[in-house]
Amino acid sequence: MKALFAQNQLDTQRPLAPESVKRAVVSTARDSWELYFSRLFPATGSVGTGVQILAVSHMGIKLVRMGKGSREAGGQLQVLRTYSFADILFVTIPSQNMLEFNLASEKVILFSARAHQVKTLVDDFILELKKDSDYVVAVRNFLPEDPALLAFHKGDIIHLQPLEPPRMGYSAGCVVRKKVVYLEELRRRGPDFGWRFGTIHGRVGRFPSDLVQPAAAPDFLQLPVEPGRGRAAAVAAAVGSTAAAWEVGRRREGPLVRAGSPDHADDGLTLPPYSMLEFAQKYFRDPQRRPQDGLRLKSKEGRESRTLEDILCFTKTPLQESLIELSDSSLNKMATDMFLAVMRFMGDAPLKGQSELDVLYTLLKLCEDHEVMRDECYCQVVKQITDNTSTKQDSCQRGWRLLYIVTAYHSCSEVLQPHFVRFLQDVSRTPGLPFQGIAKACEQNLQKTLRFGGRVEHPSSMELRAMLAGRSSKRQLFLLPGGLERHLKIKTCTVALDVVEEICAEMALTRPEAFSEYVIFVVTNQGQHVCPLSRCAYILDVASEMEQVDGGYMLWFRRVLWDQPLKFDNELYVTMHYNQVLPDYLKGLFSSVPASRPSEQQLQQMSKLASLQHRAKDHSYLPSVREIEDYIPAQLYHTMAGSAWLNLLGQHRQQTQALSPHQARAQFLGLISALPMFGSSFFFIQSCSNAAVPAPCILAVNQNGLNFLSTETHELMVKFPLKEIQSTRTQRPTASSSYPYVEIALGDVAAQRTMQLQLEQVFAGRGLSLSPAGPGAVSSGGCARGEPSQCPR
Repeated sequence: MKALFAQNQLDTQRPLAPESVKRAVVSTARDSWELYFSRLFPATGSVGTGVQILAVSHMGIKLVRMGKGSREAGGQLQVLRTYSFADILFVTIPSQNMLEFNLASEKVILFSARAHQVKTLVDDFILELKKDSDYVVAVRNFLPEDPALLAFHKGDIIHLQPLEPPRMGYSAGCVVRKKVVYLEELRRRGPDFGWRFGTIHGRVGRFPSDLVQPAAAPDFLQLPVEPGRGRAAAVAAAVGSTAAAWEVGRRREGPLVRAGSPDHADDGLTLPPYSMLEFAQKYFRDPQRRPQDGLRLKSKEGRESRTLEDILCFTKTPLQESLIELSDSSLNKMATDMFLAVMRFMGDAPLKGQSELDVLYTLLKLCEDHEVMRDECYCQVVKQITDNTSTKQDSCQRGWRLLYIVTAYHSCSEVLQPHFVRFLQDVSRTPGLPFQGIAKACEQNLQKTLRFGGRVEHPSSMELRAMLAGRSSKRQLFLLPGGLERHLKIKTCTVALDVVEEICAEMALTRPEAFSEYVIFVVTNQGQHVCPLSRCAYILDVASEMEQVDGGYMLWFRRVLWDQPLKFDNELYVTMHYNQVLPDYLKGLFSSVPASRPSEQQLQQMSKLASLQHRAKDHSYLPSVREIEDYIPAQLYHTMAGSAWLNLLGQHRQQTQALSPHQARAQFLGLISALPMFGSSFFFIQSCSNAAVPAPCILAVNQNGLNFLSTETHELMVKFPLKEIQSTRTQRPTASSSYPYVEIALGDVAAQRTMQLQLEQVFAGRGLSLSPAGPGAVSSGGCARGEPSQCPR
């Protein structure tokens, strides 16, 4: 905007400008100032989202919160999330003051005293977007017997067509009020008398207007041109429920590609490599000897025969034995119970007093307790979603969602894996097939489970309802040092490493060695218990476990290792590191405290650091004596009068005034990085079994080893290099012991000695389990919460 003003020589003295320039100014403001043309409504979101304002503009809606000091002049509004009107299907008001925004893949719930005004405004924008569209979305099912009419299901996208007769020389019409009305006349007479003409999946026909509503042109959708017989919609992106919005088709009713004809059964089959048919041929029971499960084919001789393709297709009757050849009769009984659970979850068998959650727990428990049954479970679900001809409309959809859950918890065997992955890829990569999105998600879940071991905590009823409604992610709050917040999208299989990589990417860190220096911590008991998460820990597992223990838990992001050099070009990186090390600097932990008055060099350095802290807060004025006290380590501030510190800071004011707050933080980091104990994690030690270590003391853990410091002067008293540490073990408090302690084995195998450190509170660290010296302190590196033995390092 400034460049535009300068280019056209506009200022307060010369406000007049040509119309073209005025339009350019307005257009630039509209595109650049995201909240300038917005109408703001007071609103709140769910707990932890931080939403305070809903902004509605021509671009869409924005969830906003007020920044610090935003109630004062110069305050800022922070945009948390943006949704365009192309993302919003429709808005409802389920109850007073409650707004429900139905999006293509999720719902957004907000509360506002002006809910009705918001809905009216949003509806107007959406209506304008859809006004010139040639597409409509079905709001109800329409399944006529007349083949001349266009059949569709709720949520199907229909492309409107000109009212042309179906064949040259023929006329098409309908009876309206006992009178025949021809479609050709409708174009000339204006109103369409309640009928429209459109196409879906290559079929054309008439349909009632009151069963559809306008929809935005779905240029992002891939509609199949020639679907199989009776196949339902490949997409439902503008529907009246989130469940349907996630559905990319209701069933696969098209015939499975046959590898051979029924005449020859399984003789001489040439099967595609790594197909499910190939797996079935090798490991399934002989189809000719299997009990009847409802699928029959007639051979040329008239006798009943079964093929492998039939066994891999949907059946409406329960299995009498396992699909895979199992010699153990008890496992065979489990397989039939498992298949019945699959049918119940998909709606093809009555629940008989059980809930969906009970049925799901039964399946997951069987797979958990009997690893040999996992391949059977995979095959059973694949069978039921292949050529699904269930009378239940959402049977196939629920089957895919069951597969999505199973792949998140348990992996299949290495034998089945290439066949199953090929099955998923065939679905996700074949143009026009339904369920492409969820097939890809199942493949991603399986890869995560193979790498990280799978989810541990069974989904809660709330999480299951969300997944069945098509919502596979949630927003989770992560706290960075200094109170910085990040609301990240957490999917079913998101692990701590994913979160670390996402935040690191925001800090312009892309190398794996950089990721290893950051850890996610779960904090409970009002900050008294801090535990690092293994990078293999599933975030939703941690959240589920913590919600049962402490609803006020927090997730922290901190740096724990400092091998990589500091960077100063990324603002978030600098701010995050500045906020993390500042508390330790103000405690005087990075260097020893001089016995007498600090040297002139030390005074100059501390006053420079104080001046940079003041500028980092975006203050331009000279700080007061009271403010200076907050910028100097307490042990050193009292060595001089406040006025003397004020004079010292004045010497650096001109230099620091020229810096931006970001530059001030970067300079501060650069200066303190040269201090002896920078890059350490600090812990308070109550007592130590080693007589050479005076206690109480402070332990600084860094890449040089264990450094025991004096609590008074912070001088180094004893040091143990890291190469001397053989192992560590944490002992939590027991009935007979009120304090936890850490046991450290030192020396080599031939001459090993043990040292015990007594703590005030437990801090489970990676490689060292100690108690933090303060809210910002963390440990440096053993198995943390959620880390399985096979977790990759």
